[in-house]
Amino acid sequence: MAHSPRTPDEEAVAAIWRDALGCPDLGIFDDFFELGGHSLLVPKVVARIRKTLGLQIQIKEFYASPTIAAVAAGARPVPGTRAIGRRPADADPVLSFEQERLWLEDQVRPGAAYNVHGRRLLTGPLDLPALEASIRAILLRHETLRTRFPVVNDRPTQVVDALGDDWALDFADLTGERGDPRETAHLLADLQAATPFDLATGPLFRCALLRLAETEHLLSVTMHHIVSDAWSVGLLVRELSALYEAGGDADRAGLAELPIQYRDYALWQRESLSGAALRREVGYWSERLADPPPPLALPTRRSLAPLRTSPGHHLELALPKSLTAAMHDLCRRYGVTMFMTMMAGLTAVLSRWCGQRDMVIGVPVAGRAAEGTDGLIGFFVNTLPFRIDLSGDPSFADLLGRSRQVALEGLAHADAPFDVIVKELQVPRDPRRSPLFQVLLNMIDSPEPERIGGVDVKPLESITLPSKFDLTMTAQEVDEALRIFLDFNADRYDPEMMRTLLTHLQAVLEAAVADPGRNILDHPLTDGHDELPPGGPPPEETAPPWPRTGTAVRDDLGEWSYPWLAQAAGRVAETLAGRAPAHYGVVRRRSAAFVAAVLGCAEAGVPFTVIEDAGSVPVHFLGVDTVVDVSPAGDAPDTTLDLSSLIGGAGGEQEAAGRPVLPGPAAPHADLTPGDRFAVLSTLPGHLISAVSSALRAGGTLVLRESAGNLPDWLREEEITVAYLTPPILRALAGERLPALRYAFIENSGDLLACDIATLRRLAPGCRAVGVHRLGRDGRPAAAYPVPEDWAEESAPTVVPLGTGPAVRLSLAGGGPAATGEVAELCVGTGRTGDLARRWSDGTLEFVARSGENPGDDLRDVVAVLRELPEVRDALVTEQVMDDGSLALVGYVTGPDPEQDTVKITQYLRNRLPDRLIPGHLLLLESLPLTPDGGYDLAALPQHASDGPPADTYVAPRTPIERRLTEIFEELLQAERVGVHDTFFELNGFSLLATQLTARIRESFVIELSLRQVFEAPTVEELARLVLRAQGEQYGAAEFAALLDEIET
Repeated sequence: MAHSPRTPDEEAVAAIWRDALGCPDLGIFDDFFELGGHSLLVPKVVARIRKTLGLQIQIKEFYASPTIAAVAAGARPVPGTRAIGRRPADADPVLSFEQERLWLEDQVRPGAAYNVHGRRLLTGPLDLPALEASIRAILLRHETLRTRFPVVNDRPTQVVDALGDDWALDFADLTGERGDPRETAHLLADLQAATPFDLATGPLFRCALLRLAETEHLLSVTMHHIVSDAWSVGLLVRELSALYEAGGDADRAGLAELPIQYRDYALWQRESLSGAALRREVGYWSERLADPPPPLALPTRRSLAPLRTSPGHHLELALPKSLTAAMHDLCRRYGVTMFMTMMAGLTAVLSRWCGQRDMVIGVPVAGRAAEGTDGLIGFFVNTLPFRIDLSGDPSFADLLGRSRQVALEGLAHADAPFDVIVKELQVPRDPRRSPLFQVLLNMIDSPEPERIGGVDVKPLESITLPSKFDLTMTAQEVDEALRIFLDFNADRYDPEMMRTLLTHLQAVLEAAVADPGRNILDHPLTDGHDELPPGGPPPEETAPPWPRTGTAVRDDLGEWSYPWLAQAAGRVAETLAGRAPAHYGVVRRRSAAFVAAVLGCAEAGVPFTVIEDAGSVPVHFLGVDTVVDVSPAGDAPDTTLDLSSLIGGAGGEQEAAGRPVLPGPAAPHADLTPGDRFAVLSTLPGHLISAVSSALRAGGTLVLRESAGNLPDWLREEEITVAYLTPPILRALAGERLPALRYAFIENSGDLLACDIATLRRLAPGCRAVGVHRLGRDGRPAAAYPVPEDWAEESAPTVVPLGTGPAVRLSLAGGGPAATGEVAELCVGTGRTGDLARRWSDGTLEFVARSGENPGDDLRDVVAVLRELPEVRDALVTEQVMDDGSLALVGYVTGPDPEQDTVKITQYLRNRLPDRLIPGHLLLLESLPLTPDGGYDLAALPQHASDGPPADTYVAPRTPIERRLTEIFEELLQAERVGVHDTFFELNGFSLLATQLTARIRESFVIELSLRQVFEAPTVEELARLVLRAQGEQYGAAEFAALLDEIET
């Protein structure tokens, strides 16, 4: 039985709820959310209560007790805050905080990413004059749609233009055109949507009507986000419908004159949200986001690819109605909203995909709590950075509780402007992504039925514009089914992987409603369809006939034939077959005799391992029972089996009685021939075994190099066509030419970069690259990836994938198999590697991090960027402990110029990488030390000396241009002794102050520099070069040459 309202306040709140929920029968103890309310309705209801009753209730309190009785009892009189009124005519035309953020975004990254576009199919008899009059009335009614944003006195301002008497709706009749008018209309609408706006000149509202047939039209509307938002679109449609039915007359349509305009709101916001009020709002976020987590280690095609560089990609997922209903039940049971449940599900999936338990996601809020804003078209949306803690292996029910607390606390401080939060936190800039978060989650209202008079209105699919963030997920309930939309940049993210992410989200939600008490790490991410079949034993390879002639091995002693090798291997096999079973350790020697010993072990069928010469080290420390050596030294263990005389007596050109058993398969993804000459440039045992097996199986020649000397010269003299090497060895060969090289098998432990492949292309044009991961004792890789011949560095991932392999599995902490996209430990056979990896949709493995490392911070990105510099041949970045106990990144760089300027290198890094990945110290070396197996010898690297004060890197201005720029820096930043390498933003410059910098540069040098150029070249030296270049475009060649001489001297 419903309890009726008992007080006037309860009656007023009940009336507001009835209107918002569409429920005529309400009890004062009924739960708002059980009646169909959701998170998007809450701010509207709270605003209505404030406007109607002059009472306010905190969002957090509303969620805590969502009944009419509790809300009416908890509401308090609105404190003496000044209501929004009409601004004085001479008031400063300031931008709102939200508008300023978008204006700065447009200056730095102009484009169509912030175009708000929609198109509708109008079916039925259309009154064109009435439609045109209705749109004109909306333009007159809402100043925002006639606003532009020129820079006045070094600051962006709002200027409202009058609507001219000659304004007319853009109209095109396509019925007489060739081709399908619908296709033409969509192309025209796409063009309208994808064309960037000029915020300074406007207009920022476009509208076109395209006739497809007598009673069929397409209405295309595009606005810039700085003057509109999703709420505005709904408001525009509702007002358009009312005006059309009234013939375009606002009075007849029942649309009262707006009490305020957007400019009034912007001034009110600036005045009311300042001082202590602003500090109070921002203070919460400063505390909540102290020591923010690193970025999410999402599976990217190109981790260095910038955002908004190409059209975005759009995916949709419709959840079953049954699942949507079950989610509503879950919400009621745990006192949460659908948004909170979606946030819990999304963060659970992201945590497992990225291997991270602490993350920040962006959440847009309507920002229309102030009275009078609900009827305005304009940009009010603020973005809040919600930080979610998933540590401690919570259940989904636990995560719902955490999401609820985060959302309620965040919404209670929703007035804090996002840009002010970023500035207050001094978030290190990252040119590759938005600050604080990469993933945005938005929950929008269910669509309202649209109709304009007697004309049916149908929303149509629109072009996908560049994504503003790495991932933008939007959820909307349509016909009792939740629909999820995912937008992303296809340059950076793989559509198939993103589709898998949506599938995993559905799987987590299904598991959550079935058993919310289950640990989120135990929720199945898949029904098994995206699991690869378990890898069986590798296929048997048919051994080709053993060559009767030809050179099998070439070493420093000469050339050794195939018949000789067969005889020598046979003698070894006979010797081992007569001995007690043992695990043999074959000492690596760069000789044909060593190859014979390896083949003999394989033919005898005894277990063996290639080991380095360990001198008198006890045998059991080598992990073997017996050491086998073809040329033992005097300090060899007493138990060493000496094969020198046995193999040495097997010479001659006798015909082999049979063929030896090869120790492993041929190298993968290669078409090897008898004409190939093989070289192993590392000491990795797997490389050697694979080279032996591949060379002899192909009938080629294995070339062994014992003596030291110039490696590039030796490779050319021996005409090596197939090489086994590591990334450091490949980098050491940079700048050389090896025209004979056909195949390069490169060890990929997760550190093989796209720039390494580019080095190989220059080293040996036409050479095929195969990345091999963890070549085993039998020379078989755990995974291999053949780099495509058309692989271009600019479109390739930063890191070369590990590839695929039948013996590899990804194991979760509990021992279960990992799903596609999920970060887990890479295991080979029964062994654990300590490497974290993920599998892509095509089965390819991607290295993510070493166990214990944070997947969000990837030092390989730093190395990749450093190696893009022409003056850098190789680079290495390590994390070292300084004398004060702190950790710091130290970079080591090699190149042709040992005196190159490390400050300039650091400046280059700042334009490409986040601050946290920029080495605090750079050391120049002639070469990077290598270990025998081809890796970097970290112990041999010089340590950065951290004692004493840091070196003074100040460089005084050297030219008149640099001197004037340093003066401008010092004036704007209130700084002293600015040097040419100092960065504007590191001296506490901020985005809006940079607009004054461009103005001072324009006044001083009579040239135009954009704000984007300042962000890309923020030092005095870099700006001086831009000024010089711009002046050169204004003068003749002789004058420009004189200016160039001036700056160079």
